[in-house]
Amino acid sequence: MKVIKGVTFIVLVFFSSLLGTVFLLFPLIPLAWFAPKLWRTCADRLVGFWLTFPCSLIEWVFGVNFRVTGDLIERDEPAILIMNHRTRLDWLFSWNALYKMDPWLLTTEKISLKAPLKKIPGAGWAMSSGSYIFLDRNFENDKPVLERIVKYYSGSEKKYQILLFAEGTDKGERATRLSDAFADKNGLPRYEYVLHPRTTGFKFLMELMKKENYIKYVYDLTIAYSGTIVDTEAKLLAGNFPDKVHLDVKKYKLDEIPTGEGCEKWLTDLWATKEKRLKKFYEQEERLEASGDRFEWPETTTGIGYYVAFAFWVLASLIWMGAIYSLLWVKIYVSIAIIFYLASLRFYNGAEFVFLRWFEARRDCDKTSKKE
Repeated sequence: MKVIKGVTFIVLVFFSSLLGTVFLLFPLIPLAWFAPKLWRTCADRLVGFWLTFPCSLIEWVFGVNFRVTGDLIERDEPAILIMNHRTRLDWLFSWNALYKMDPWLLTTEKISLKAPLKKIPGAGWAMSSGSYIFLDRNFENDKPVLERIVKYYSGSEKKYQILLFAEGTDKGERATRLSDAFADKNGLPRYEYVLHPRTTGFKFLMELMKKENYIKYVYDLTIAYSGTIVDTEAKLLAGNFPDKVHLDVKKYKLDEIPTGEGCEKWLTDLWATKEKRLKKFYEQEERLEASGDRFEWPETTTGIGYYVAFAFWVLASLIWMGAIYSLLWVKIYVSIAIIFYLASLRFYNGAEFVFLRWFEARRDCDKTSKKE
């Protein structure tokens, strides 16, 4: 039964994201050139609406409970979210937590992800359309990407919260060995529940967003799991999900965070505290003490959002698949959409860079027009 649930989850998520990208996002792509701000509004809301669908499946089908505590993340202010990276699927479970706080956060959160994920048909293409940040995990290669994307966010006049995994990768066996080696070399303690953070990238992003006047807060997110820790897609496919996900949020104002090298030390000290919190969680009580304003959201998600998302994406996917099967012109249309996303990957390294190029071209044209 668990395997059936796991397979059903993967199939529904894959086909709904693929079909939604083709039938909802692709027709709106011309807006990315003619009206880039409107494109961002439409794409963000459509991607956010789809994210509600896997959220509903995680809670309903698999019965995962979520204990969300701490400070409220303000969706109307640009910010950095930093979170420990216990598994490579932490971002998936974070969506449920954000939905509990404020469903609109699903339209304003932008995740930094490993670059290969953009190649996943459907979900990867949708996240490219959402202008998520795909990184190579090489600082010199990633610097220009971050510079361009933050300027794009700011120029679009949207208030986004960028989720940055400060550890650089999830806490797998290899990453843990490398983190331990780094600790031994630098006279630091070995960590059991987190990796030593990569401070250079965090400091760079902070300074970049300050330069663009595009940051108000930094939120520290701590995530922990009761029961099964789903650290691979294979476990997800087998239907193994945690019993409960715990997520606590602490908000920091900019004047609480030092600049320069002090910023790096602040992050290092924060991670040392996070290690102690998680050690207590896993070895003693499986409970994170609420931070900041000490809000605690109900574990049961209420409202019609999940019902609407579930009904829409299941029914729409069935209708779209029926249309593909029975209508030749729909087959042609779908082929064109798929070719666009594949060509974007082949020639521009992803659709997000197509939209970046168009935005920059429009911006330069507008500057030229004003000078004339």
